[in-house]
Amino acid sequence: MSGTAASAGPAELLDGVIARLVAAGQPIERATLNMSTLHPQLVGITAHWRGDLGVCDEVEVNAHVRETTDYLTSPLRPIIEEGRSIRVNPQDSVAQSTYPIMQTLAEAGYTDYWGFALKRDDRQFTLMTLATRQAGGFSRATIEAVEALRPALALNVEIVSRGKIAEHVLDAYLGRRIGKRVLAGDIRRGFGETIEAVIWVSDMRNFTSLSDRIDSAEMIRLLNAFFEGLVDAVHEQGGEVLKFVGDGMLAAFPIFGMQSAPAAAAAALAAARNGLVAVDSLNEAQSGEPSRDLSWRPLSMGIALHRGPVFFGNIGSRDRLDFTAIGRTVNLAARIEPLSKTTGRRLLLSDRVAELIEEPVEELGDFPIRGIPDPVSLFTVPEHGL
Repeated sequence: MSGTAASAGPAELLDGVIARLVAAGQPIERATLNMSTLHPQLVGITAHWRGDLGVCDEVEVNAHVRETTDYLTSPLRPIIEEGRSIRVNPQDSVAQSTYPIMQTLAEAGYTDYWGFALKRDDRQFTLMTLATRQAGGFSRATIEAVEALRPALALNVEIVSRGKIAEHVLDAYLGRRIGKRVLAGDIRRGFGETIEAVIWVSDMRNFTSLSDRIDSAEMIRLLNAFFEGLVDAVHEQGGEVLKFVGDGMLAAFPIFGMQSAPAAAAAALAAARNGLVAVDSLNEAQSGEPSRDLSWRPLSMGIALHRGPVFFGNIGSRDRLDFTAIGRTVNLAARIEPLSKTTGRRLLLSDRVAELIEEPVEELGDFPIRGIPDPVSLFTVPEHGL
């Protein structure tokens, strides 16, 4: 079992374990493997196995689930919170009144439900549930067979759980694409690749003065709401958020594989428009959302889009690295963005992006940019599309 755990996910591990038990004659017809994780939006991962359907799938569990009636009345709750083992007959009326899900299992013909912790402490948990339709429920032989596997199973689940936690932490702090690369071993200083991408640089207006006027806790809430709308807009269009710098954000829409340059430009433009809509919605939010202090209104920002080669890789000291994007493309995008204030246009496109846009664009003119020998042509489009 332990030979494959390092490369398996929760669903693969559960499917393999149950397949062996069923092959040995154990009458398991439904099983779940639940494990906690570290993620700003998720509380855990659950793998579901159903013998009658021949499927084993995996779902991510939102952190808000612990506030729901389904969780509060679930047999999983005492396992997670108290470390108790739960074994009940779903056909029993007392079990159904205690755990309403038992009525659903009873209607499906289940006669025995067994849930137990594989690991539990103040921060993490892993647990398994098994169910059968066999008359009389699980036999003593089945219980003993599973109990004999529990130490090895707990070890393998711990390996998978640690892998998932590492994946989720890296995704949250580095982004999904870069997180996977770091987890795969791309961690040497200087290691990276040069790719073509549409780069997004955005910045909140008057951040310094806002920070002076608004309480720090209120400012953090405002920044979180501000970034949430922008990040969602980027992710929905397949982009990757690379970095937050104060009130600024750097994102990329890589051009590779099935993603052509026109497609990347269209995705970046759609994301920028959606991000501006999100900021407008933030300005219209009711009092207390996201901040009780409304002196920040109206919140303004600028977004610049530019296209070109970008180096993605590890940069830093021997023992402190940052996986980021650098190069002339990033530098130019960062210097174009402040011109959104000069031009009065929240969305600016370089000529290398504008030439790929299929709708009419408005030429704003040529602008001198510090560090660039020749003026740069800038364009814009209607913020909300045609």
